[in-house]
Amino acid sequence: MDIVSTKIADARGGVALESTVEGHVISTYVVISEADLNALAEIVPAEQFESDAQIHAAAVNNVDQAYDQVGEVLENMDPGDVAVFLCSEVETYDAALDVLGYDGDRTPAGLN
Repeated sequence: MDIVSTKIADARGGVALESTVEGHVISTYVVISEADLNALAEIVPAEQFESDAQIHAAAVNNVDQAYDQVGEVLENMDPGDVAVFLCSEVETYDAALDVLGYDGDRTPAGLN
């Protein structure tokens, strides 16, 4: 899968990216967080919830399975959709960013 990502902002506990997947642009959020869907409201800006975009979320909890965990979500997305990857630890966070083709600053923002 051909994926390139660029950081567009900090996100609570991670980064917000614009990702181009097989020529289609989507918004992605990669954060260090428990796999809690209630956390999405604190990560994704309200205007994206209010738009027509679908929001997809997945836990990334195993470095060895990160490619499959991220890829499964990306395969089901349409251009303009939003993906949130809730990573269990720094290692899975880095693995998810690797899958997304992001090689910039990986410092998680606002992590308490």
